[in-house]
Amino acid sequence: MSRVAVIVIDVQQMFFSGPTPAFRAGDVIDGINRLTATARREDASVFFVQHESDANGPLAHGSDAWQLPDGLVREPNDGSIFKTVGDSFQNTSLAEQLHDDGIEDVLLCGYASEFCVNATARRAELLGLRTTVVSDLHTTHSKPHLTADQIIEHQNFVWANSSMSGTRVTVLPLEDVLRTQFKPV
Repeated sequence: MSRVAVIVIDVQQMFFSGPTPAFRAGDVIDGINRLTATARREDASVFFVQHESDANGPLAHGSDAWQLPDGLVREPNDGSIFKTVGDSFQNTSLAEQLHDDGIEDVLLCGYASEFCVNATARRAELLGLRTTVVSDLHTTHSKPHLTADQIIEHQNFVWANSSMSGTRVTVLPLEDVLRTQFKPV
């Protein structure tokens, strides 16, 4: 079995706390904690990607909004990637780190389904990585034209039924990912 990495995208205070947290925010964080704990136990890599804006922006590096939520478990050996655009690979060292670690499979989760998770999934696919989006561990906020659950359902459909490179993005719920990507406990 090839090396696997879990990439947790933009699970940050700004999106997961306050008066209007992301859809199913608590459930998504709990599921990500299960996924990353299993990955670490199986010696898979875990990366936390954080979006950041300039010093005056809402996601300034080190600001309260930029921080990971208290309930999200991050271990000292987990990787950190800081990005300024939706795609977690653009102008970051993520692709190089995955390549250096011999990682061929990535499991994606986080925020926002239709923006940063989508951009990262498409780039991973184009880079030739076997890409799986964990269907119940990505989220967003409702928009004027669609509710958050509709956006999530739509993105899962699009990933599973289209390709940019000839290799589709796989879409699986957490339980299937745990069963197929890692040894049973």
